[in-house]
Order: sequence, then C-alpha cells, then structure tokens
Amino acid sequence: MDTLEIVADYEGDGVPTVFIAVAGRSNGLGPVLSGNTTYPVINAPPLDADWAAQDIWSSLRTPSGLGCSTVLGADEAALAAAKIMSTVDYMVFGRLLVKQLDSVSSVSNADKAICYQ
Repeated sequence: MDTLEIVADYEGDGVPTVFIAVAGRSNGLGPVLSGNTTYPVINAPPLDADWAAQDIWSSLRTPSGLGCSTVLGADEAALAAAKIMSTVDYMVFGRLLVKQLDSVSSVSNADKAICYQ
C-alpha cells in the first residue's frame, strides 16, 4: 500500500484526522498529501541536515491551492494537531486548556519569584 492509498483510506473513514508530514530532502510530502486530502496537513521537516535551510522551502512555498502549515519541531506539530482536533473533541480541548493554564501559572509564579527577591 503506498502513501496516497493510505491517505484515501483515512479520507473515507469519517474520523477527524490531521496528517503530520515529516520527510527529509525536499520536504515535498506535506504538499503532496495536502493535494490529495481535505484533512489538515502539518509539515514538520527535520532540520538537522546540512541542507535543511534550503530544503524547507518546498514546505513553505507551495503551489496555489495546497493549504498546509509548516512548523519546526515535533512538539509544535503535535500541539498544532491537538489544537485542530480540539475543535471536535472536548477531551482534547480540556487537556489543552489545562496545559495552557498551567503555563500561565508557571510564568506568573516565576515572574513573582524574580520580582520579589
């Protein structure tokens, strides 16, 4: 089964889905997926190779009509996918909200610790 057949299987199952495309070299996987699905596609190109600065352009400059996002790093890709999924899953929404409130609280506490030393 090739990649586009797998995408077609997901397309027909009716389950909310977000694709995260991680591919080296030209990073063309995300735009190809985006052109073959109506589901969101997030590019997360690996940036450790010598050519990474040049390779990322195929994720950033895509042909018209290919709406895919690009983030740098697996954590950011997972967070972006979770935020998309939170629009249809209240459990994901709740976990994201708790994570966000924890972050706000941590920053506030760190700020107080610095200001009142």
